[in-house]
Amino acid sequence: MKPSNIAFALLFAATLAAPFQLHAQATDEAPIMELLDTMAEKPEQHQAIADYYRKMAAEARNEASLHEKMKGTYRHSHAKFKGQPAGQATERHCKRVVELQQSMAEEYDALAELHESATKQ
Repeated sequence: MKPSNIAFALLFAATLAAPFQLHAQATDEAPIMELLDTMAEKPEQHQAIADYYRKMAAEARNEASLHEKMKGTYRHSHAKFKGQPAGQATERHCKRVVELQQSMAEEYDALAELHESATKQ
C-alpha cells in the first residue's frame, strides 16, 4: 500500500472514531458540568471544581511535555527530516503546541485557585 493510501486510511479511521471519543469525554465530564451548571455554593463543590481544573492543568502539561519530546526528535533524530521543510514545519508545530498547552495549564491553574479560594470563605 502506498504511503498516501496508508495516511488516508488512518485519517478515515480517526474520523470514524471521533464521535465515540467525544461521547466518552462528555460522559467523563458530566459531574463537573453539573457542578458548573448549578454554580457551586458549598466549599466541597468548589473543591471538586478546583480538583477538576488541576487535573486539566496536569493533562495540558503532559501534552506540552510530549510535544517538547517530539520537537527534539524531529530536530535531532530523524535524518530524513533534519533540516528539511517537513522537519522544520513539524518542529514549529510542536513548539506552538507546547506554548498553547503551557498557556492552557496556567489558565486551568488560575481557575483552580479561584475555586480553592472560594472554599475558604
